[in-house]
Amino acid sequence: MQKPIVFKKGILGFEEYKNYVIVKDEENMIYYLQSIDNPSVEFIIISPHLFSKPYSPNISELYFKELGGGEDEEFVLYLMVRPSRNSNEITVNLQAPLLLHLERRQGVQVIVEGDEYGMRENLEALIEGGDSC
Repeated sequence: MQKPIVFKKGILGFEEYKNYVIVKDEENMIYYLQSIDNPSVEFIIISPHLFSKPYSPNISELYFKELGGGEDEEFVLYLMVRPSRNSNEITVNLQAPLLLHLERRQGVQVIVEGDEYGMRENLEALIEGGDSC
């Protein structure tokens, strides 16, 4: 089993759970962020590299320092997906991405500065190049 990624402050709404693992879904281009503390708590996450347009949020330097600092390439961003039975209603939270330092196995959910990105952006439009973001 992989070493857990520790979210010292937890994830918004799930602050009591600090330890997670990332499980890759081989068939789809998604991942699951699963709580070790409570395996019934899991989130669907994706890489913003799937989007047709660049996702470059303004993230406060304080979040990087919270994870011990380092060079930009040492950090990875994931976005939380809000599933829906209807595929065109699946949304992604671009306002509060997960910032991870994979080598240190630490993560933090950040709040992006500014109002360029929303909390419920349409996933299909982001991947296909719509004007959602």
